[in-house]
Amino acid sequence: MVSYFRAFQLDSKGSLFAFWKNNTYTLIEARLPKDGIDVLATDISQFDKEKIDILHITSWDVDHCNIDDLTQILNHFRPDRIEVPSYEPDTDTGKSCKRLITKYDYIHQKSVYNVTTYDKTTIDNLPSAQAWETTDVVYHSQYDVENHNDMSQIRFFRSAGFNVLSLGDCESEEITEYLMNSAHFIKNEVDILILPHHGSDHSMITGEFLDFCKPTLAVCSSNYDNQHDHPHQPVRNLLNNKGIKLMTTKRGDVIVNQNYTNQQVVAHNLISNNQAVEESFRFPVKRNLQYI
Repeated sequence: MVSYFRAFQLDSKGSLFAFWKNNTYTLIEARLPKDGIDVLATDISQFDKEKIDILHITSWDVDHCNIDDLTQILNHFRPDRIEVPSYEPDTDTGKSCKRLITKYDYIHQKSVYNVTTYDKTTIDNLPSAQAWETTDVVYHSQYDVENHNDMSQIRFFRSAGFNVLSLGDCESEEITEYLMNSAHFIKNEVDILILPHHGSDHSMITGEFLDFCKPTLAVCSSNYDNQHDHPHQPVRNLLNNKGIKLMTTKRGDVIVNQNYTNQQVVAHNLISNNQAVEESFRFPVKRNLQYI
């Protein structure tokens, strides 16, 4: 398999995703799926793994990093690296999560430092990325602002197959402008867009930004039965007007994969406790389209 992406359904508000490439399994957010830790263990095992390589946390909010879920993830899957946002959490849950991660780092740091905080200095010191590489690209959000949503981690997950853009809970259109002015890889290489802030119409998504990055598939994390009605109707309308396919975790997981013998990607939206497929969607990878 070249690349693999999964958006998990939760039984409460929040987000949880997985991305696999180059024998590296990245869990995006410190949450557990609706049916618990065994679902993650089964997902990881398909790659002949028992542990997570990278735990990537976009925000300290409880819907992205839950202390009970985080404890189970660290105990069961022992991630080699944890990537955390730079701002200080202001909730009890967020503070507990950061203390736990700091303790995890302290226990293991005799052999390796596990935790990377992606602040402005860290991002500025990263090597320059090149077009159509498979290395991830990290972008600045905002710093020292009152709205912590706008301090979420922004990462462009790239692989030899399809690429996924993660924007956390970002809301500010200033971030949108920054990305359009500096993120030339995003302009050409986005296959899948994780809708920021769960598809809220208060997110940074604009028609201009969608025209800029032209994702083929948008994925929205909705909790069970979608009590918050994500994505909001204006966002649905915008995606529809731009011809962008939408899949959500309202009724089940979204699984996207690409194997070595097929240049197309197939996305499945599951239902019935992930035992049936509601809808499938095939699309070509932009990486391959560049040569046509």
